[in-house]
Amino acid sequence: MASYIIAGKADDVSFARAEFAAKQIEASCPNIFFRYEMKHPDHWQQFITSIFRKYDFDGYADDFSGPLVWTHEGELIGGSAEFIQKICHEKFGLPAPPPITDNLFKDIAKDNMKQVKQQQHRELNGPPFGERCETAQKRALAAGLLSSPIWDEEKRLVIQGASMEVWMSSTLGAERDMIRCCFANGESSSIDAGLAVTSVGTEKSHTVLLHPSPLVTKHLVLVPRRFVSESTADGAESQTFLEVPPHGFRNSLENDLGEADFAAAMEVLTSIGGVACWMGLRGGSEYRVPLDTHLQVLPFPVHHKGEDSPLRYPLELACERALKDGDKALKVFPFQNSFIPIAAESGERKTSAELANQALKAFEQVRGKPGKDDAFALAFTTSWLCLMPLVPPQPESARHEAWLQMPPPPPCALCGIVVCPAVAQAFPETATLPQAEGAQLVSTRAEEEGIPEGTPEFDAANRQIRINTRIAEFPLEIMGVWAKKKDSQSPRRK
Repeated sequence: MASYIIAGKADDVSFARAEFAAKQIEASCPNIFFRYEMKHPDHWQQFITSIFRKYDFDGYADDFSGPLVWTHEGELIGGSAEFIQKICHEKFGLPAPPPITDNLFKDIAKDNMKQVKQQQHRELNGPPFGERCETAQKRALAAGLLSSPIWDEEKRLVIQGASMEVWMSSTLGAERDMIRCCFANGESSSIDAGLAVTSVGTEKSHTVLLHPSPLVTKHLVLVPRRFVSESTADGAESQTFLEVPPHGFRNSLENDLGEADFAAAMEVLTSIGGVACWMGLRGGSEYRVPLDTHLQVLPFPVHHKGEDSPLRYPLELACERALKDGDKALKVFPFQNSFIPIAAESGERKTSAELANQALKAFEQVRGKPGKDDAFALAFTTSWLCLMPLVPPQPESARHEAWLQMPPPPPCALCGIVVCPAVAQAFPETATLPQAEGAQLVSTRAEEEGIPEGTPEFDAANRQIRINTRIAEFPLEIMGVWAKKKDSQSPRRK
């Protein structure tokens, strides 16, 4: 068994030619091994000088440009020409590689330089974001820190030519009731520190966490780092937790997304791809764990179909069509929404910082001046941004009873995934009365039974909400319960 070391500058075509010849030898002679020392041109001189001193190789000038080949035992072979003649041709009887002017070696040198730069970046900044996510995912799975929701049913529907999905859970309603009890006063979520991935954004402004109850694989949460604190639980083994308060709870001025949030989100999206989602709520009552009030990134694919689906998310074709046609709203949505492109023009590539700036401008354009009672759902990718205004009820109002049973679905609904609680049959469906067929999907007992306003029974009946089980067949109706209608009137779904 013999082994050789080939050293050279990564961008040198002579090194690329020697590397090519060495790989031909490796393919023909399995017992021959090569080690390749590719160096950045800026680091080459220091490296080769150290090699000359270590092995006492004479006859080379200080500005020797390489490449250089020697054996593992320290026997000098020489430069690229000597290696190809002595080793490739004379020793192993292989034909010489193409001439150095061949474009093949320019391509190899280009790839070599790219690898060296990537390695330098890795040494300076650590593994790339995608690799960190993969490592964190494996670690969290091994530690049992992830518990994906169990869906009673996943319906796939085609509406006006657009694909949408409804994911239903029979436990979601009870879970939200428990959340209201546990987090009503702005309490923090306690997250196992093993779910932390890394920090991203300008000056590492955000901590990236794996969501403990992921909607899709590697579901991420981006939390402003200044809000995250550590706590320790004593036990058989000391365990570290991260305390995450709800978004904006400490400071009402931070209720909206800002420049740092978009910078962090775009850094993630340009690294791994996906859809960023956020819901800003004013009014109604909170029904989300604190972690869900922060910016989310759902990596592609945003569905559970795996390779069986050509789409990265259900509404992908509808969004592409809107981008192509220059639409200002997604036509599939029958309620108010704003759709705006943020991608670069065809053929032009932008950095994550440039895309973040575009996304922020798009958000501010469709958002307008924040009001104290406004609310909305938001989703964006590196190509587009979509915002849907919401009309939450006042907590003391009769319509708040509907909010408690069927609040707005998570903002991933804007890319076609509508999450909702499973609905059990109630009167008049259970009685199979004729009026059940034409009943509103979300109504009250007062409406169903025709109890007039002002009568003694009206107030109580108006607070008894009835949700028709057929609503699971109408994802747009689920979204539209609290969406602002196109005529700006309060929403009323039928």
